[in-house]
Amino acid sequence: MEHKKFMNIQRLKEGFADGFRPGDEIVVQEKFDGSCASCRYDVETGKLVAFSRRQTLDPLGNTLSGFYNYIQSLNADEFKDYPDYVVFGEWSGARNAIIYYPENTKKWYVFDIYDISKQGYLPQSEVKRFAEEHGLDYINTYYIGPFISWEHVMSFMGASAYGDTQEGIVVKNQTRLNSDSLPFVIKIVGEKFHEIAKTNRARKVADPQKLQERAVAQELTESIVTRRRVEKELYKMRDEGIIPADWCEQDMKTVARELPSRIYHDCVKEEPETVTEIGQYFGKFCSLTAMRYARNIILGDPA
Repeated sequence: MEHKKFMNIQRLKEGFADGFRPGDEIVVQEKFDGSCASCRYDVETGKLVAFSRRQTLDPLGNTLSGFYNYIQSLNADEFKDYPDYVVFGEWSGARNAIIYYPENTKKWYVFDIYDISKQGYLPQSEVKRFAEEHGLDYINTYYIGPFISWEHVMSFMGASAYGDTQEGIVVKNQTRLNSDSLPFVIKIVGEKFHEIAKTNRARKVADPQKLQERAVAQELTESIVTRRRVEKELYKMRDEGIIPADWCEQDMKTVARELPSRIYHDCVKEEPETVTEIGQYFGKFCSLTAMRYARNIILGDPA
């Protein structure tokens, strides 16, 4: 059976923060310091196959500190209706940097499910439902609701449900689930667990105050770089012969070259006070927002 690896979750950076907009549905979960492990039902054998992050497990010395044995103890028949589901979780069987309470060891905390047939991750509401229906432990979840601010997200740092120490949190954007542009899942790690770069200097951590400034700037930008403004500019480009009347995907390269600067100058002309208030962030956010609407208008992608 093909081994499906879990996505690589990026640390929160200023640029990645732009993928989380006020009102987006997010889930904030505890980052568990365990071993990434998964399982999938094998139709041919009628058994559950267990995987570590990089390989298929077996009973001959490659059990990932007992995870293979745990998976074999489950009732495989309960999973046979979901042969395309790869269920991911953190296995707490191995020794890790954080010492968790004894009752939270030798357990598997499910946090995501990937659907092979649909080639995407399931919404967290479905992951939670699946875990509960199959008697699996679902990862500690602090918050489910609209994205308010990075300051609000950071308020969940510090308290662990599994021990005296929390490694950090994972933030999942359900509105942008499976997006192939900016990451829809990011992690924020506590200061004492920051990885050290080869230069022996700690990696730079995003400043919550700066992230909030960017969020405000992004919201202001979207108040003037509207779908209607982008539509009007696209129609002008059509009338000027820059793009054809029956525009299509092949015209996106031309749109990307021409549209952002046209929208920028139109906003500077018509909304100078707001542009000034947004300041240094306007150029980038104007371009991103304009192209997001353009893709929606031309390609039918979600805005």
